[in-house]
Amino acid sequence: MKCPNCGKEVKEEFRFCPNCGYPLKEEEAEYFIRISRELKAKGKLKDSVVYCEKALKLRESEFIHRSLGESYYLMGSLQKSIYHLKKAIEIRPDFTDAHYALGIAYYRAGLIEEAIKQLEKTLELNDEFIMAYYWLGIAYYHIGELRKSVNYFKTLLEKNPESAIANYQIGISLSALGEYEEAIKYFEKMARIEPNHASLFYHLGNAYYQTHQIQKAKQALKKAIDLNPEDRRAKNLYSMLIEE
Repeated sequence: MKCPNCGKEVKEEFRFCPNCGYPLKEEEAEYFIRISRELKAKGKLKDSVVYCEKALKLRESEFIHRSLGESYYLMGSLQKSIYHLKKAIEIRPDFTDAHYALGIAYYRAGLIEEAIKQLEKTLELNDEFIMAYYWLGIAYYHIGELRKSVNYFKTLLEKNPESAIANYQIGISLSALGEYEEAIKYFEKMARIEPNHASLFYHLGNAYYQTHQIQKAKQALKKAIDLNPEDRRAKNLYSMLIEE
């Protein structure tokens, strides 16, 4: 017979192609895993999941559960994603990547406290998962623990200055704490990096207003409106300032 991967002749009794290593027998989990990966690479997620589930019936594996967790997440099936990621962690408790993915899935499912536990576990296992700091900043912001939110975003910037959006998020959290002068520093830095961020200029304008820098507030709000004419927040505050 011919190998479906490399096209070379292979003896019938071979389980794997001796030339390219492609699995040849359907009773092998690797056979279904290979097909699943190929389908996923083509964007055929539903078909990929079918073959991944077949592989799982033949062999219980943390890596198969992790792959299913990722695919179900991409398909928007969050509960199935969470189930398989938890199974991956049950098999291998130190599976850092699965903890991180589970944290994101929990967050998307609105289970913020559970997301925080998994993301903090991720950093406990491996602090090289830098984006865990970002998601922890977001998660703590949404449960109202603003100081922790700021701290995680600042740590993210220290470890990876390329994460420029953290400047915006720090500014948002500081504004919510009423620390507008400090927030302005981060908003201004973000404005230099991304001068077309409409929401940023609204928040910068509001921070200027709160610190009695009226002319700067008008300029920032005018830019917010130019970038997004439908921003009623910016329009209302700008109208109030020009009428004073």
